[in-house]
Amino acid sequence: MRDTAGRLNRTWLAIIGLLVLLLGAAGLLLASGAAATVTNSLNARFTPAQPTDSVVPAGLRDVFGTGAAPLVLTALAVVVGFLALLWLFAQVPRRHPARTFRLHSDVGAAGYTRCEPKVLSEAVENHVLRLPGVTGADALLRGSATEPDLNLTVRVDDRADLQALLYLVHTQVAADLETALETPLRNLAVLITVGNRQREDKTAVL
Repeated sequence: MRDTAGRLNRTWLAIIGLLVLLLGAAGLLLASGAAATVTNSLNARFTPAQPTDSVVPAGLRDVFGTGAAPLVLTALAVVVGFLALLWLFAQVPRRHPARTFRLHSDVGAAGYTRCEPKVLSEAVENHVLRLPGVTGADALLRGSATEPDLNLTVRVDDRADLQALLYLVHTQVAADLETALETPLRNLAVLITVGNRQREDKTAVL
């Protein structure tokens, strides 16, 4: 299981949508002449453009007529392009595995044992592969040693008993991992794929 940039996309789309909505509302007010009424009622110290005014004010045309204008626009384009590339790069799904776990053997002990999450993940995969009907397994540990998360992808044949398999995953696989880590799992996610062909549908069970 890999993480995607869903939250980031929703946030930026909400911001962009709000800006576009505000710009559209401002354009409607200016085009209808209602902007002057609004500013007068608010006692604002500026006079908005009227529908009969030029789209580009003379002062703004003078600014873009200077020699520095192309450089400013180029720099702005580079910044916008860089931000767009960062957003595009954020769309790549990432696994975000856990870092090296530090396991304390005894309460109050000065030392600790360093354990790579990959070792525990391989042990979980081997355990799952011994369960009935399982043809493949991929485990990913996230979080920390005190708040671990387990993401488990299980491939089974079409005759496997999914309810029995999930029961064994919770009562045996997850329980053994919690015993090894000496802490309960914060989250356990299981993705079951029925069949070995890529076109098969997938069912996510949380």
